[in-house]
Amino acid sequence: MSDFESFVGMEEGEGGGVSAEAVEHLREQMKKASSAIKAIQREEKKRKKKEDNLAELLIKLIKGGGASQGTLALIVQLLAENIPAAFILALLIIGRDDIKEEAGEDLKLKNYDDPEKKMIAGEKIDLTSEEKKIFKKKEKELEDLDDEEVLSPSMRKEIAIWGEAMLAAGFSAPHKTLATVLDENKNIKAPVVQLATFSLRDYFEHHGVEHDYDEMWEFSAAVLRAVMTKLNRAAKEIPAEEKLPELKIGEE
Repeated sequence: MSDFESFVGMEEGEGGGVSAEAVEHLREQMKKASSAIKAIQREEKKRKKKEDNLAELLIKLIKGGGASQGTLALIVQLLAENIPAAFILALLIIGRDDIKEEAGEDLKLKNYDDPEKKMIAGEKIDLTSEEKKIFKKKEKELEDLDDEEVLSPSMRKEIAIWGEAMLAAGFSAPHKTLATVLDENKNIKAPVVQLATFSLRDYFEHHGVEHDYDEMWEFSAAVLRAVMTKLNRAAKEIPAEEKLPELKIGEE
């Protein structure tokens, strides 16, 4: 009896034993499982490397004095609440070419079919009434923010990239991001909105644009709500934990 047959439990031909076909079927099942395990391990390794790189970049930003005292205090608070370093870094990326350059592709959105853009373009997209409300709210807050047309096309583009960076960071760990960024009532935690608002304020000040803090807060909150909505849609299709293929003995 081979080791494999010992694992199965019986030799072929024993009364009530496992047939040769069943053994071969199990062999194929195990091969598939082995391939799946290796694929999961490769993806996990890539994800871990990306997270480590972005965490190191955040630490570099903190140690290098690239953040104000208020911003630094919020970063520390969010880290203490177990919010992923990649997401925190994305909150800070607006107008920061140094961060964007070092982050490279890790904070860029790729191959994403954006439901918000489809809705705005009038394309057919399956959205709940709440999702539509959130996306429309974001657009309204942007228009309110730019009611005097002070935002140049390049600034609007930078704001869009900012939101995409948050989404790209969230996609690295959607379940964890949702669980830590949202409170028990599914509202975005105030310190998260505050850090985003600080980043937006610094960006505007750098470009000589004056804005009411409350307006910046409302817009930052709207951007974050849209990001969380998209993450929630994606998380529904991604298991919280990777599941390995189930092994079955016998014909399918």
